[in-house]
Amino acid sequence: MNIKLDKHTPDNLASLFVLLMEEGMTPNQIMAGIVRFASDTRELEGTIVSVDCLQFLLATMPVDNSAMGVTEYITSLAAEGVSTLMLLDALGFACYVRGLFDSASIIRLTYQRLQADKIISQMLRD
Repeated sequence: MNIKLDKHTPDNLASLFVLLMEEGMTPNQIMAGIVRFASDTRELEGTIVSVDCLQFLLATMPVDNSAMGVTEYITSLAAEGVSTLMLLDALGFACYVRGLFDSASIIRLTYQRLQADKIISQMLRD
């Protein structure tokens, strides 16, 4: 498996997640911020299967709310033009870099399904 960042995902976001994980943060703790970000921004509203995708992800990687500072920082990234897809892309990449291949695969699959869902939902609205 060779995971690369999408052209829209900032490299520094992936680097941040890699550094956090090197310091002992788990993907589940970072996921708490991403789920809250998706909820707060309502970015995925109006899509067809986004909720199912996130429920699958959360069933396999339960959220760990023990890193509230990280969660708050991730939710603040909405002001920087970051999207839920970018966050998932960066987290999947960070997991891959850290050798967490199962987590990387699950996150990457969720990212791809959400990306496709967003495109299909937009086409159906047009």
